[in-house]
Amino acid sequence: MSGPSTHEVGVAGIGLFCPAGIGQAGIEPGAPGEVPGFRARDWVANRKNLKLMTRAVQLGVAGAAMAVSQLEDLESVPPHRRAMYVGSNPLGGDFDDLRPALEESTDAQGSFDLARFASDGIPLIHPLWLVKGLSNNVLGFASAQHDFQGANANYCQGTSAGLLALWEGAQAVLEDRAELALAGSADSLLGAEGLLPGRRLGEGAAFFVLRQPRDDDRWRLRLHRKAVQVDDEEEELGFLGVAGPVVALARAALSGRLPVGAHLGGHSLAIASQRSS
Repeated sequence: MSGPSTHEVGVAGIGLFCPAGIGQAGIEPGAPGEVPGFRARDWVANRKNLKLMTRAVQLGVAGAAMAVSQLEDLESVPPHRRAMYVGSNPLGGDFDDLRPALEESTDAQGSFDLARFASDGIPLIHPLWLVKGLSNNVLGFASAQHDFQGANANYCQGTSAGLLALWEGAQAVLEDRAELALAGSADSLLGAEGLLPGRRLGEGAAFFVLRQPRDDDRWRLRLHRKAVQVDDEEEELGFLGVAGPVVALARAALSGRLPVGAHLGGHSLAIASQRSS
């Protein structure tokens, strides 16, 4: 890669949901678990879609909606110039939808019987389990709700997926492939304690609206070709899976604890305030 070692875009809006709270309340001290006071129907325009969404998808659509709501001139941007990039967990189905089938197929000693799962367990699985668990559901529902018809991508890259979505969203703006880019991630690991024994789990979502820098933007997102350290907040909020690093960046921005950044392979992203630019 050639050219300057740092590029930056403006951040026009941030949507934050985490175990500490929603929006500005999300910067307060928190504890692992649910997002307090979260009601998906407050953020999903078509409530009929709620039955097709896992908890993680509901959080992601809500995070995107909050970020977009902070734009005063969205309608001035043609839909084909609105891009969206999402980091998601490929294991997106609700764990409770599988619980009856797994319990039916496991004996008193804890041994799992695959044949019994096929004959007696599968019929107990919710018929929408697979549809609800598709990894690109946040991208699909949120882009439709806000009419984002431009460049888009969904990433399943482990805990770095949300950071990759931010990086690619910023690149789309810098390369003029989009006028606006909505980027972030969402995850919910509640109910997965059996898969991650001994780990404190939580849920969350964070999304950023990115554009060419303006004087009225509160923050800048800077792309570096060197490492920048970000604080690990798992001890406070629990393991948030794919959402963790992006939630940390959003909390830092909203609280003014800047600049702060996160690693992405050999590069990094950093949030800085407008005043520090």
